[in-house]
Amino acid sequence: MADAALSNKVVMRCVFAVLCLILIFVHLLPLETTPRRWAGPEFMVVLALAWSVRQPDYTPPLLIAVLFLLADFLLLRPPGLGAAIMVLACEIQRSRSLRLRDATFATEWLTAAVIMVAITLGYRLIGTIFLLPLPSLGLMLMQTIMNIAIYPGVVLLSHLLFGVR
Repeated sequence: MADAALSNKVVMRCVFAVLCLILIFVHLLPLETTPRRWAGPEFMVVLALAWSVRQPDYTPPLLIAVLFLLADFLLLRPPGLGAAIMVLACEIQRSRSLRLRDATFATEWLTAAVIMVAITLGYRLIGTIFLLPLPSLGLMLMQTIMNIAIYPGVVLLSHLLFGVR
């Protein structure tokens, strides 16, 4: 019985890693050759936050750190900044997972929204302190709003396709 639970946990960790690698790959595809005037959602952030509150065993901190560090390198972002912020955010979600399981979905969504805003502000603040090239504030806020808007869809798809409850 314990072996089945352990193997399920390992399989779901691999599923999470493969989903994140697919999202990185899709992000690297040259689908548009002109700069966009809008910022779409960061699906990897939303997926990591949703899975870390619903099934904390599927998203260990080391896996999140490695995947987001890889994304930082491949997407030409400051190496380690996004990974460090996401590990902190997912650990905050993980620590609240027991309390949020008894609460309504609206509470979970609000908590995720607050964490997504904190991710954006933290990234912006650290980038400003270290004089990093940052996207415009409008684009970052647009991406945060898009992340908050798609959170319920990602949770629903995770539940229906992968059984993440």
